[in-house]
Amino acid sequence: ALSLQALPVGNPAEPSLLIDGTMWEGASGDPCDPCATWCDAISIRAGYYGDYVFDRVLKVDVNKTFSGMAATPTQATGNASNTNQPEANGRPNIAYGRHMEDAEWFSNAAFLALNIWDRFDIFCTLGASNGYFKASSAAFNLVGLIGFSAASSISTDLPTQLPNVGITQGVVEFYTDTSFSWSVGARGALWECGCATLGAEFQYAQSNPKIEMLNVTSSPAQFVIHKPRGYKGASSNFPLPITAGTTEATDTKSATIKYHEWQVGLALSYRLNMLVPYIGVNWSRATFDADTIRIAQPKLKSEILNITTWNPSLIGSTTALPNNSGKDVLSDVLQIASIQINKMKSRKACGVAVGATLIDADKWSITGEARLINERAAHMNAQ
Repeated sequence: ALSLQALPVGNPAEPSLLIDGTMWEGASGDPCDPCATWCDAISIRAGYYGDYVFDRVLKVDVNKTFSGMAATPTQATGNASNTNQPEANGRPNIAYGRHMEDAEWFSNAAFLALNIWDRFDIFCTLGASNGYFKASSAAFNLVGLIGFSAASSISTDLPTQLPNVGITQGVVEFYTDTSFSWSVGARGALWECGCATLGAEFQYAQSNPKIEMLNVTSSPAQFVIHKPRGYKGASSNFPLPITAGTTEATDTKSATIKYHEWQVGLALSYRLNMLVPYIGVNWSRATFDADTIRIAQPKLKSEILNITTWNPSLIGSTTALPNNSGKDVLSDVLQIASIQINKMKSRKACGVAVGATLIDADKWSITGEARLINERAAHMNAQ
């Protein structure tokens, strides 16, 4: 799961800015007026909603220990031993405490608001969102098997082997597809004095994008997957099926990320004729949950020229092998490599928003907003 963008705070005076409709003139509703009717109290607004997060501060949310892997090889020569036996108490999780290097999210949607007494808005958005994420390979638990030598045959021994090394010096990035997204919220004026308005807002947003493209770059393992599929739940435990990463893999699931976020905010605005600037603070919590899906490196189902993956050979020196003029070399390659899409959440929950609304004849408005501290983002709203 992954935590991404905070939502826009919005202008606290927005519920009372557009009192006239485009189709018909409105009436300013006063709840204390005994002659007021619900026709005076309620109005509907529609418009465009765009939110663009260029960099969100995120961290990985994982356990301190990682289980299911074989012991890290430490011997200077020979082959790794006991690669079919997991470490008794697991090992320190290389993803623990890791931060995202880049997280971007872009949303475009239709906006619809129900206004009550020119003081409160209940609104929703319906649209589409897509994102991009980048972090160290350690943040996504890129692991593999090194130093393995089959006792009998590869086809017999390899299916029982466990990964024994975690790759930290690499980069993982992925793009999501453009998927349906929606949000609901409420905004209201808590206090008004002259041209100043203090207001509060609450929002909840949700989307379920799929990973469209996964790119893994490191020295021992490199691969790109379009529309990746992987293993969830018990089927993601090591060892993965020997068919993992091949065209014959079964029981795989789409890499769907479930995004949920809620936010509360407080803002102060001051009207200057047609311009209404404002400043506010927000506190948000969001998660992106991929069910800790584990995605295997693509490989051939059978060897071609003794190769099943495009992983580079790792070269080491030895003097135990003959017939190489005293410069014998030992080569190895990372096997059964896989990556895990871990849960992530906001590293900083609080942020600051500054913006302004431009009003024309109390009928139309355009709002622009910038958000800082917990993210770098821009928002635009036209009604």
